[in-house]
Amino acid sequence: MDRWGDYWRFTDASARRLFGDFFGEQNVTVETFGNVLAACALLHGLAAHELSRAELDYHDPDYQVLIAVRAIKQGSD
Repeated sequence: MDRWGDYWRFTDASARRLFGDFFGEQNVTVETFGNVLAACALLHGLAAHELSRAELDYHDPDYQVLIAVRAIKQGSD
């Protein structure tokens, strides 16, 4: 992903490109959340209170569970 990007699934790079093409790169902000432990806990049916805040908040950019996009549409003049 570091060399060419990963556009075969939703990632921060693919979301940035997809929304940037329509809204303009300067109008798009992308943020990712997640890590392997939090995803495994979800699959095993653990509740959030069973993990520490540090375990839940740890950010692993190579394991993007949630991708948040903020895109601002510019008005036409």
